[in-house]
Amino acid sequence: MWDFGDTLVDERWMRRVPDGFPRWEEAWSKVMADMADGWNIGLVHADQVYDAVAERTGMTRQGVEAHARACCQQLELNPTAWRVASERRMPQAIVTVNPDMFADHIVGSYGLDAMFDEIVMSFAEGTADKSALCSRALERLGFRGDRSRAMLIDNRLDLVDAWTAVGGAGYWFRGDDAFERDLPAILGRP
Repeated sequence: MWDFGDTLVDERWMRRVPDGFPRWEEAWSKVMADMADGWNIGLVHADQVYDAVAERTGMTRQGVEAHARACCQQLELNPTAWRVASERRMPQAIVTVNPDMFADHIVGSYGLDAMFDEIVMSFAEGTADKSALCSRALERLGFRGDRSRAMLIDNRLDLVDAWTAVGGAGYWFRGDDAFERDLPAILGRP
């Protein structure tokens, strides 16, 4: 099971500043501080976020939405992680804490639905609990084995630790270079 932001891709994609709106990053950060938790579990919708950012930047709501969509089309992939995920060595899922914008602008654009057998997104599940999302992914994958054979690859150690605490296997992603070095051990090869 793969995390998305800062595991498969650099998660700072929404911090790109549009021409003529230098306050974008400050406004985006403020809106996320206020709304991200609700947005990530489906209590807030993209339109509400776009309106709030427009209010703080002076952009139109349509301009904010267009910029958000453009940011989602310019993700910086972590090459080794992306390559390994693309190889589909076994059934796999994305398990991500992300809002509706992820489904609307990223899943189809990057062919994630073809790369992964399941995509479990917090906004659709109504929870940001990564272990619960992992359990749902395993159910949908039809996994009936021991959880110790179900690995979560995530950039957040606390989430990896939470998954291993309930019997899962985990790998703490500390960057693409470290992942490449650790890959033989992850794949169970010398």
